[in-house]
Amino acid sequence: MEDNPIAAIDLAHDAEKIALEHFNTKGLADSLKQIALCYSNASNYAETMKAALYARELYQSTNNYKGEADCLNMLGGVYNFLKDYHKRLECNLECLALREKANDIKGQLSTYNNIGDTYTVMGNYENALRYFNICLTFPDLTTHTKAIVNHNIGEVHFFKKEFEQALIYFKKGLNYGIESNYWQIIVASSAMKADIFITQGENSKALEVLEYALDIAKNKKSKKEQIPLFNLLAKVYNNLTNFEKAFYYLNLHNQYRDELEKENSAQKLKKIEFEFQLKAITSETEEIKKKNKQLTHAFNQIEIQRNEIEIKNIAITDSIHYAKRIQLAILPNENKLNTYLENYFVFYQPKDIVSGDFYWVENIGNKVVFAIIDCTGHGVPGAFVSLIAFNLLNKVVLEHKMTSPKKILTTLNKAMINQFKKSESAISDGFDIGICCWDKTNHSLQFAGANHSLFIASNSELMEIKGTKSSIGYSLYEKKAEFIEHEVLIKKGNTIYLSTDGLPDQFGGERGKKLKWKGLKNWLMEIHPTSMNKQKNQLQQLFKDWKKDQEQVDDVCLLSVTF
Repeated sequence: MEDNPIAAIDLAHDAEKIALEHFNTKGLADSLKQIALCYSNASNYAETMKAALYARELYQSTNNYKGEADCLNMLGGVYNFLKDYHKRLECNLECLALREKANDIKGQLSTYNNIGDTYTVMGNYENALRYFNICLTFPDLTTHTKAIVNHNIGEVHFFKKEFEQALIYFKKGLNYGIESNYWQIIVASSAMKADIFITQGENSKALEVLEYALDIAKNKKSKKEQIPLFNLLAKVYNNLTNFEKAFYYLNLHNQYRDELEKENSAQKLKKIEFEFQLKAITSETEEIKKKNKQLTHAFNQIEIQRNEIEIKNIAITDSIHYAKRIQLAILPNENKLNTYLENYFVFYQPKDIVSGDFYWVENIGNKVVFAIIDCTGHGVPGAFVSLIAFNLLNKVVLEHKMTSPKKILTTLNKAMINQFKKSESAISDGFDIGICCWDKTNHSLQFAGANHSLFIASNSELMEIKGTKSSIGYSLYEKKAEFIEHEVLIKKGNTIYLSTDGLPDQFGGERGKKLKWKGLKNWLMEIHPTSMNKQKNQLQQLFKDWKKDQEQVDDVCLLSVTF
């Protein structure tokens, strides 16, 4: 789906969700690799790098050489964009070694070509020609491959100012490109031919070739391929003294180039790279238990086994860090929140590595359904319950198109009870939730809560709408209360807040006591007149100042929306 990258990206993300739901490591890696490829085709290198690094990590954990090599191949392309050619060459050589291990002949051919291209941009023309010529020794070459290799050899001769030789190979590349419908090579070879014609003073020939290439690039909606064509057209029209058109194409060249550079900030890419350096290690919990039982021998043996346990504990922690990345994948991303809620902020601070709290938002027609969820416990147990709650929420709202908060809570409650009925032993787990449905057509807001309140700030007042005193799933009472739905007419400038009990339950202040809901409401009154960004920063600082050196007692999650 190269001609429709947005649709391809959506399908790849759907595959990612399915893989996450089924805890399928290879499926997740394959879908992330496809996401990286789609973003690469759309010239979104930041998302390419993020997905490719994540996928590579997963492939490494399963010794999938081919998958890892494919990721390195895409990362090489990102480093090429960054103009970090030494890093690109490093990726190319690692990729080649892996493809040789996997006996991936087609992949090896592609990598030899990439290495040649890397040496070209590094100015090492002898090595570049050596690798390109290796490509031509492969049996059963396709016209697609012949197109790119001949074009690349032409480029080397062009940079060596051997223009006649360069034109011979560009012509071959162009012919093979037309035969295989390889439009990128058709555009690239045409551009290089035009550049030579300009150098030789044959501007009319250059103009003819450039207009042909530009038509193709425009049809393919490729900004990246149009940028060098605009630059060459500006040169041609300048030589032809048509300064108005020369200025027009130079302006387009600068505009498209600046847009592409803005979208793909090198600083952002480097940051993403560093975030994905740690490798998750699979822990072997049963092995640790066995080692603990053996600590009854001599001191030296005990010391050895203690060291082994320490290593295993590191492995467990690393695995939990890996689980955190999976848990973060279920949270709504920034683009989704910006689209559905527009003016909002989220204060999300787990107590441990993984969390029992999470926030959730989806769009059903003209309605936006959003919620804050607090699952029993925190850390690993809370995180497991949060995955169950997340899946049930998706099922109720997305599959059944249910938007009434009351009906959603009632359905969730039944589903949660049925879920744990399957267990042979009694499980007293569930979750509290505050859920809203915002109807954008009539500016109304419906709210229902299971042990959660809704706070509405307007001018100098803060109103609290209390939820039902009952959890989803487990309850201490034999008969659970019926969930109540409240409807509020939202006015412009109103701000609402949904919060779990992580903030009010925190110990701190001068006396080391709980903040309580009264304290949180005072904070909300203090911060609400300011912008969303300032509110978030102020709330984080208030929490930090309150807590001081005290340990955080629970997960923290608060969602605020201004209408």
